[in-house]
Amino acid sequence: MALQVLIIGLGQFGMSLAKTLGQKGAEIVGVDIDKEAVNIASAFIDDAICMDATEENALAKLSPQKRDIVVCAIGSKEPSILSTALLVEMGCENVVARATDKIHERILKAIGADNVFNPDDEYGKKFAYKIL
Repeated sequence: MALQVLIIGLGQFGMSLAKTLGQKGAEIVGVDIDKEAVNIASAFIDDAICMDATEENALAKLSPQKRDIVVCAIGSKEPSILSTALLVEMGCENVVARATDKIHERILKAIGADNVFNPDDEYGKKFAYKIL
């Protein structure tokens, strides 16, 4: 059975994550408030949905607690925090959240995200090792 992943936020990071995981055989549902991003993602993921993931009723309809992994890849702090809090409250067992700075990271951890990462920070470290 394929890994079921819900990705909330189809910006540059979320889009790349969705495409790569899909190529590796995961079943991907992608969500974004931007219709253009959803249209682009619909070409290579299983289901692309245009919606506001900070709206509890809309998010609940996706049954996120039934997914193997839920990634909140939203870059804006407030929507990221709200979506992550809702996912945790809905009983999602593997919530991965994207942070943009240390305060954002602390808040996401405090509200219960299972894994928090900063892709800019992580890539900066990897790139530094490549040029040294």
